Amino acid sequence: MGWLKVKWRQLQTYLENRDASRGYTCDYCGTELFCYPQKRLCTSCEQILLRPPKNTCPKCGRATRAQGVCMNCKSHLPTFQKGVMPFVYIGETAGLVNRVKNGKRRLAYFFGTEMAQAFLRAFPLNDKGSAETLLLIPVPMTKEKRRVRGYNQAEELTKQMLRCFGEAGLQAETDFDVLQKTRDSEQKELGYAARAKNVAGAYQVHKRSVCKGRTVLLIDDIYTTGATASECASRLLRAGAKAVYFVAAAASPERK
Repeated sequence: MGWLKVKWRQLQTYLENRDASRGYTCDYCGTELFCYPQKRLCTSCEQILLRPPKNTCPKCGRATRAQGVCMNCKSHLPTFQKGVMPFVYIGETAGLVNRVKNGKRRLAYFFGTEMAQAFLRAFPLNDKGSAETLLLIPVPMTKEKRRVRGYNQAEELTKQMLRCFGEAGLQAETDFDVLQKTRDSEQKELGYAARAKNVAGAYQVHKRSVCKGRTVLLIDDIYTTGATASECASRLLRAGAKAVYFVAAAASPERK
């Protein structure tokens, strides 16, 4: 039955790639478009989105009030090498990003593209070396939660980033089974300390050999306190990853 499973996955990939390249309306509001997939959102929906201002944290990538490392990173330095986020998680932008996991799965095409482009801007292709193949790992959810939702939004974003990297000539691959979440950890309304305690031990690396000596891109939809990203990055580094970078669709701005 192994060959049948491989063929089924190949068919799924083919259908997903075709779906990602075909469309005639805005992925959010449904307004008619004539240049899809070069443009996946209409002008009105794109104007909702807030991009980071001039000042961003050189460590985590969130919008800051002044130049330099944000207060959150000064208090709790992330374990990943550097974070990259194309949007600011606030107001209407936060609402749009949240829709990726709450009914508008197709929005992952737009945000995944923006995430890939943001990473390529932060790390130009000629700086990465052509020999290494980047390993993209989505932040996982528990099997039960994934079954209820029907998909993992971080996986959907990862798939689109892979397509964009391939088009740009960057070698990259993914494996959704490397990092797994063993128990649920509800994070809403919690500060960093409570979140860090809540996620401690919730993630495990099940394929250590896959990430050993590799440069890993850890992928998620939102970056808030950084507790989850740091916990996942720590696990990957302990498993032998050479370096872990973090890429999300949006990050909460530095608090006043």
